[in-house]
Amino acid sequence: MKHIKLKTKEELNIYMNPIRQQLLRELAINAIPMTPKMLADKLSISASSVSHHIKKLLTIGVIELDHQEIIRGIKASYYKNAEVTVQIGLDTEDDFMEEREVYLQNSLANVYEGFRTQISKVKQKINTKEIDKNIWGDILTGVLYLDAKESSELLEIVQTYIEKHAKPQKDKNPWEYALVLYNTKDITD
Repeated sequence: MKHIKLKTKEELNIYMNPIRQQLLRELAINAIPMTPKMLADKLSISASSVSHHIKKLLTIGVIELDHQEIIRGIKASYYKNAEVTVQIGLDTEDDFMEEREVYLQNSLANVYEGFRTQISKVKQKINTKEIDKNIWGDILTGVLYLDAKESSELLEIVQTYIEKHAKPQKDKNPWEYALVLYNTKDITD
């Protein structure tokens, strides 16, 4: 998978825009190429606004044109997410560090909010207080005890698994995730 590292303020602003993040999420969850009109209907915004945001996302390579069709005499362009991993540069110390942190906090909050909303809908639909976490998801927290080799192995396993399942596949559902792993060792000791 290709890696894109966002380095300039313009690239960060293009990528971190909340509407553009919603467009990327819709493309990922729907797992089919979509027109600006289709995306506009999903997000309840104008197709011209979606087209504007798509043009911006195209410039940084995170979406791409899949194909075009003639529909009722009009050329419709279908877009999809590019097969890329985006790095926002949290390891970079520069004037944009605060913006990167805000983006990351919003990303984590959005995944949690999506989880909470989905679980609530499922509970209402099937009229129950408990749901099957293997079908609908779960939140796991805790502490692992790992040496350097084990932490490398864990990160490799997670990355390999994510890459293996990052493409839409027939008869598989999209699962949104946010995974945070870090070494808690106090380096001041």
